[in-house]
Amino acid sequence: MCGICFVCSFNETEIDELISCNQTLLSRRGPDCCHNKSIEIDEIRLMFQGSVLWLQGEQPSPQPFEDPQGNLLLWNGDILAGYEVCKEISDTKYISDALGSKEEDDIILFFSKIKGPWSFVYFRKEEKRLYFGRDMFGRHSLLWQKPQEVCPIFMITSISHRKENVEEIPALGIYYIDLNSLKVLSDMYVNLIPWSHRVAESLYDLESFIHVKQRNILSPVSTPLNTTIVDERTIDFLRTLPCSLGKGDTEQLYSAMKTEIDNLLNVLCCSIQRRVNKCPQKCQNCTRSVECNHSKIAVLFSGGLDSAMIALILDSCVDAMESVDLLNVAFAKKHSEDEKERKKRDKNSKLGIHSDVPLDYNVPDRITGRECWKQLQEMRPNRKWNFVEINVTSDELAKERESHICHLVAPLMSVLDDSIGCALWFGGRGQGSISGTPYTSPARVLLCGMGADEQLGGYARHRGRYNAGGWPALLEEIDLEISRIHTRNLGRDNRILADHGRAPRFPYLDEDVVSYLNNLPIWMKANLDMPRGLGEKLILRVAASHLGLTTAAGLPKRAIQFGSRIAKLENSKEKGSDSCTRLLSNSS
Repeated sequence: MCGICFVCSFNETEIDELISCNQTLLSRRGPDCCHNKSIEIDEIRLMFQGSVLWLQGEQPSPQPFEDPQGNLLLWNGDILAGYEVCKEISDTKYISDALGSKEEDDIILFFSKIKGPWSFVYFRKEEKRLYFGRDMFGRHSLLWQKPQEVCPIFMITSISHRKENVEEIPALGIYYIDLNSLKVLSDMYVNLIPWSHRVAESLYDLESFIHVKQRNILSPVSTPLNTTIVDERTIDFLRTLPCSLGKGDTEQLYSAMKTEIDNLLNVLCCSIQRRVNKCPQKCQNCTRSVECNHSKIAVLFSGGLDSAMIALILDSCVDAMESVDLLNVAFAKKHSEDEKERKKRDKNSKLGIHSDVPLDYNVPDRITGRECWKQLQEMRPNRKWNFVEINVTSDELAKERESHICHLVAPLMSVLDDSIGCALWFGGRGQGSISGTPYTSPARVLLCGMGADEQLGGYARHRGRYNAGGWPALLEEIDLEISRIHTRNLGRDNRILADHGRAPRFPYLDEDVVSYLNNLPIWMKANLDMPRGLGEKLILRVAASHLGLTTAAGLPKRAIQFGSRIAKLENSKEKGSDSCTRLLSNSS
């Protein structure tokens, strides 16, 4: 993971101030090396800055990366498939070498074939043209500050201190700006070459700042969503299936979709293996010259279905001697007292004897996390599974939110963004204990379960749509979920999780996984005539139960803000969509 930043202005002082302001946030994303380079085009000054997290190649590749022609590349991403990049060089160098001699059509074609998360800024010196963009799912953060008359600065950055005029760049395709004809920044416009699957969508509501080109980029997801409606014959068959995950029932369900489950497990294993392979064989704490058996990979782990499946499959993807960290976050709640204890405390208080109410971290995700961890130990006893209990007090939460997390969540600002962002930040930090002994995860890569619910009908709103409109409404909702995933929360999650100098990666959003799930009939992904805890994400639940993850297989969806109990710490009358004043308290 890297922090990248590009600033364009006529005023050198303004650029220096902006770069200095974001320096700390950028360097936390990329702690291994930091460089910058400035160039001038006529009266315009361009500044490129990169902070690199070393994950590929024999040593870090400083950014911006400059080729012999003077082209400059800022790259934050992983080429997981689509191109064969040898382990001796970084993606950054590979891309720079590949793009150096290409024309515009070939540059666009190159990015269309990358499978993996990415964001980038690329300056072509001869044409004086700047390209930038994010992958089709928006898995890596990229923000912009558009020029205005009162603030004539154009900025593209992974992260920024909270400001009113900073926004997420829509992951609609690849953008470019011609700088050779630019005279006044406030008159700047951006050209967009959209992804092919966006062409059919309405792009009319984009600002006049963005000019959509007639051409497009082919999507790396090869298979569109299967929108075949379930027919009466299939409905009759579905009525014969059991509605539980008991042993005999699981095997009957497994037999009904054996080929599809086996194929899904294969494509998920490939997805996780790709993300493991793009990680050095040294943890954060060990030198680059020595391999170690410490945890290089961690899982954001609630013990729920999505994270449990990632952990189980991960076991087959990493060296047998290497430990795996399972990061489980809980926010403190006051321990409940019986009447006798309460009266005793009240009496002591009147006598001037005060004692703190003990804190209770036995929240839902902690309970299910422990249960699933024990099951993993039984199923894979040769693996060292580190169950890391991350306990957060309300005081620590308030302190970190006000001083730091509020900027990572920005430009989003809802109550829901606050709850999820804070929970992910403490979870991703990995600072807790193992069996009471203090421990901080040294993992360089963090695997997360985002993306499964959107594709497999895992949210309550999917069941609501199905109840209201049947299979067509459910298909419509899943199609909408997949198409808008780039606009919702992945940029925020990337900013939050990458802040600890480790790379968050999302196996369920691998292009080949998405293509495979798109191909499946809707009833295998979600059969919402079945009860909660079975019908949603059906194929994944049956796969988990068949493999032996019986605890996680039947757990209903529980969002991290509720499972970790962070949502219980604040104003219970708040709605998730409300603006969160806690994020604005120190945003200047």
